[in-house]
Amino acid sequence: MPQPSGSDPTPSPPSRLPVGGPLPLAAVAAGGALGTLARWGVERLVVPDPAGIPWATLAVNVVGSLLLAAVVTVAVERRPDDRLLRPFAAVGFCGGFTTFSTFVLEIDRRLAHGHAAVALAYGALSVAAGLAAATAGTVLARGSLRPAPAGADIADPDVLDDSPGTGPGTGRTRSRGTRR
Repeated sequence: MPQPSGSDPTPSPPSRLPVGGPLPLAAVAAGGALGTLARWGVERLVVPDPAGIPWATLAVNVVGSLLLAAVVTVAVERRPDDRLLRPFAAVGFCGGFTTFSTFVLEIDRRLAHGHAAVALAYGALSVAAGLAAATAGTVLARGSLRPAPAGADIADPDVLDDSPGTGPGTGRTRSRGTRR
């Protein structure tokens, strides 16, 4: 069927960038630059372990887990209207500071070179320490070990959309028991 002149039969997808204008994107970039520089500094300061445990990567991932949990808890529970805290500190700084890809590559390299015990110990230690650090970050940010309020959304650290109708309780977070 012919379309009226000037109409497009396929609607264009909504634009997702920039979200909330250029400020959140600038905050991500600035935080990411600082986070990657901080990780680079830690990598230069920590002496390699002859036993094969990559302590520098372990340190940045554990500290990053603590920081990310604290930042997201503060952003969601205490400062939900701060449109730059999460982009700068959670997505930018913590995203640049922590490194899952290096963690996995370090395990892979140890396995490939016949150091399975070191690889498994490093992997288990990283996950256990990261979970403990994330719990500690949440506790520090809340000031107590209390759980999130019943029925509260699970905050997605990567949500940057600060436009009306988004944020905690509006579908731009993950509800408990659901996945997007």
